Amino acid sequence: MTPEQLLNEADRCVKCGLCLPECPTYQVLSNEADSPRGRISLMQALAKGELDLNSQIETHLDRCLGCRACESACPSGVKYSLLLDASRTTITNRSNGKPIFHWLLNQLANPKRLDHLNQIYHALQRTGLLAIIAKLPSSKLKRLLVLAKQLTRAAPTEAGLYPADLPKGRLVQLFTGCVATQVEQPLIQTSLTLLRSLGYAVEIPATQVCCGAMHRHNGFETAAENYCTANRMQTDKSLAQTMITLASACQLELVEHHASALPIVSLTEFLLKLPANEFPPLKPYAGRVALHIPCSARNDYSFELLQKIPQAEIIELPDNKTCCGAAGSYMLTHPALSISLGKAKIEQLKACRPDILATSNTGCAMQFRQLVEEAGLPIQVMHPVDLINRQRVNE
Repeated sequence: MTPEQLLNEADRCVKCGLCLPECPTYQVLSNEADSPRGRISLMQALAKGELDLNSQIETHLDRCLGCRACESACPSGVKYSLLLDASRTTITNRSNGKPIFHWLLNQLANPKRLDHLNQIYHALQRTGLLAIIAKLPSSKLKRLLVLAKQLTRAAPTEAGLYPADLPKGRLVQLFTGCVATQVEQPLIQTSLTLLRSLGYAVEIPATQVCCGAMHRHNGFETAAENYCTANRMQTDKSLAQTMITLASACQLELVEHHASALPIVSLTEFLLKLPANEFPPLKPYAGRVALHIPCSARNDYSFELLQKIPQAEIIELPDNKTCCGAAGSYMLTHPALSISLGKAKIEQLKACRPDILATSNTGCAMQFRQLVEEAGLPIQVMHPVDLINRQRVNE
């Protein structure tokens, strides 16, 4: 987005303030500069050259979760997320900064590098050095180490072609993501098992890379576009009929920026839209399941999918429209704000007392798992597809 395009889009904001009640950071901080309309004013000033990088503009833009709740409330339909990504890219390019953070993003976005970091993490844990590192006075480092406890020891799923159990000439491509390969490896295996049992061969390309969402939303647009190009090139060569995603953030990024002819759907939507005679029979579950709908999945199909479980009580987590505070890398860069928003969700969980919390976003799941454990709540956090697979009659 050029400065002229940014200004044209930003000028559509009439500063009416209808976005203010929808903005999580404004509700917490009560600072106009940390509201959508306040941030748009800062973006306009930046584009016009009226503000320099020493004006705290980066602080206020970085505090934005990118939840896009303001877009739903905006009567003018301002594309706030595009303005935010473009402005963050401008700041990153002008300052030539964030080298350490960019390095960290590149590690998180590469499953092989992340696997190596995972091995190093567990080695430090075994030797006791991790406990020493955790005592360093850095809230960001402490949050990183706390969340890193969720790194699985399971071997990463290999790329390749996985044949259907009962071949029907149907092929889908599975987008496994990057962080999910180390945090939600069981989900990937579950998805493979489920799809193959339904008669679908599953392709996981060796050339598949990160969706680029974390880079785009942190001002590294060139890196994000490079990921898009790499994924598009391998997708265009595929014979698959559909690309299936597991994480809502990857789904949104791919739909908005991938620009491929291959249809992209979440596994929850894919399962829900199966013909009735193909949907697997499910065992009853006499429990309560609360559904957290991620900011990146406003058109979520999980509620309807989970309702297929006999006897299960499916409820939406109250105030689902408000971000849980995970927001991709936000839970690492702004731990205090992230935890504050997350603890509000914990209070809602205490009130509705579910047995299971379901969510289709990797970051949200990590946020909830940590805070649920710290609160001592007997609640299992899982992906909706994991629950569906667990309740299959033949399991």
